[in-house]
Amino acid sequence: MYKNTEHTVRIIDFGSNGEGIAKPEGYTVFVPSAVKGDLVRILIVKENKNFGYGKLLEIIEPSPLRTKPECDIFEKCGGCSMQSVLYTHQLEYKKNLVLQALRRIGGFEKAEINSVTGSPKCYHYRNKAQFPVIQTPEGVKAGFYAPHSHRVVVPEECSLQDERINQLVEAVCNWASAEGISVYNEESGKGTLRRICVRCGKDEAVLVLVSKKALPSTEGLVDKITRDFPFVKGIVININPDRTNNVYGETNIVIYGVPYMYDCIGDVKYKVHYKSFYQVNSYTTRLLYEKALELADCDKNSTVFDLYCGTGSISLFLARAAEKVVGIEIVEDAVENARENAQLNSIVNAEFHCGAAEEIAPALIKQGDTADIVVLDPPRKGCDVKLLDAIGKMCPKRIVYVSCDCATMARDAKHLTKYGYKLRETHVFDQFPQTSHVETVVLLQRQNT
Repeated sequence: MYKNTEHTVRIIDFGSNGEGIAKPEGYTVFVPSAVKGDLVRILIVKENKNFGYGKLLEIIEPSPLRTKPECDIFEKCGGCSMQSVLYTHQLEYKKNLVLQALRRIGGFEKAEINSVTGSPKCYHYRNKAQFPVIQTPEGVKAGFYAPHSHRVVVPEECSLQDERINQLVEAVCNWASAEGISVYNEESGKGTLRRICVRCGKDEAVLVLVSKKALPSTEGLVDKITRDFPFVKGIVININPDRTNNVYGETNIVIYGVPYMYDCIGDVKYKVHYKSFYQVNSYTTRLLYEKALELADCDKNSTVFDLYCGTGSISLFLARAAEKVVGIEIVEDAVENARENAQLNSIVNAEFHCGAAEEIAPALIKQGDTADIVVLDPPRKGCDVKLLDAIGKMCPKRIVYVSCDCATMARDAKHLTKYGYKLRETHVFDQFPQTSHVETVVLLQRQNT
């Protein structure tokens, strides 16, 4: 009925991924790159029973919320879906996204947003990149997958990445082209170089080349990088021979320096392995961690569980105020980093366990270890129900939930209400400007039940 038909429509709202929403003849259509308030001409390219997807053909009347994107392949890439929206309205959108998740998914009908913190830097803020590579007539190029595909689109430079990352990636591509390094082909399984990955801090970086097998001529690469980019403290060849979507393999060949870097958040110093979780926006991370510490409200009599602790980034902030912090993390390299980071900062009241939080935390509780305060910072999928039940039965006074997915956070917060917890505060942090993603910190407090 609707597929392959053109319509002139007003974009009436934003979707959960930052796309525009139109309703021609009452039928809901999601339109990537469209902005709330635009009058546009669209082609419906996919039709489902209750909704469809449209392609933006023409902007007839631009929305007052619209601005010019900085990236040259903004619409083709799709990695920063809100780059055409004024930043003040990006923040308003994210505030409403969290609020609606709490009310509709969490059932917190009276939920309010206590604060919204924008990023001090809206472009070139990312400290981590993973670029797939392709072979072009001009040589090896790095880019990003187009939406819902493994087709690589190549920007002149990524507007979200730290400028040093863009320069490093270009240098590696030039080296690979000059040396005739073959590029991995996902369909055939042939070729060698798969991805170029970079993680950088304020003063240091580590460069990783993901490859099907060991790469030739790496002496020239080491010479080039160490000469032109002295802040790079390590170069690693990560071997991933499998036909898989996993970015990294199990084998590392360190061809220069070390597979980690050092960085600081506030006055806490961190050693960060290239595989470890670390917040991608250093400009807002300190503000976010300070808020988490404030909401935890711990003192020298408090024991804190920091679950999904990564390299101990939040744990070490908490340890300075608490009696004891117990961190749990499933990535072995991150746990090793967390222990080293505690030593690095002369922190002796933090201990770290390697394993799944939903397995380790209940085991610790069963043997008598309990916490007054729990900090949760799970991956996008949220927390395992087994873990939430174990926490609820332990009855900590406060739970501070740090989330990169407000929908799963709202779901988990709702689950915890059956153990007597109430949502007390919600704070929004924009860790991901120009995208639809949002970071949230909420406080759940146990009532005297």
